[in-house]
Amino acid sequence: MTTKADQRRLEATREALSHFAKGGYDGTPVSVVADALGVSQPYLFKLFTSKMGLFVACVELCYDLIEANAKALLDHAAAEGRPGSLDDIGAAFQTTIAEADLLRFQLQAWAASATHPRIREVVARRLHRSLELSRELTGASADEVNEMFARGTRLVVRTAVGLELLH
Repeated sequence: MTTKADQRRLEATREALSHFAKGGYDGTPVSVVADALGVSQPYLFKLFTSKMGLFVACVELCYDLIEANAKALLDHAAAEGRPGSLDDIGAAFQTTIAEADLLRFQLQAWAASATHPRIREVVARRLHRSLELSRELTGASADEVNEMFARGTRLVVRTAVGLELLH
């Protein structure tokens, strides 16, 4: 059962993700998120304990959305009577990063991982989980999953800088 506090926490996480996507961890004051939500900073700290807690919640949400899109496309494949594939997971990832805030946030989370060990820990854990989930859901080998994720990383960079595919 979802409580009102859980709903407020999700709402705050979504709002914060949008702000962190633009300003990054170090460049986004919690006051900006609080103001956008019409709440006080102490209220946000009550929900998340710290700015780090808020950012980590955003990392978790970002990866949750990626995984949910992948599972939905794999369910669609199953409904069509075919096994899910890494192409389905890749298509789900493309759908996810088509949302500008999610693309920018993922880049910000990777950047923050370079200087903030807690963020690095969470990003690494969630990335590893995504790799394992891809193997589990598709039966692909580790090498196939690693190659798919390498293509996904290139896609993130190309999308972020507006680079068209080479033909």
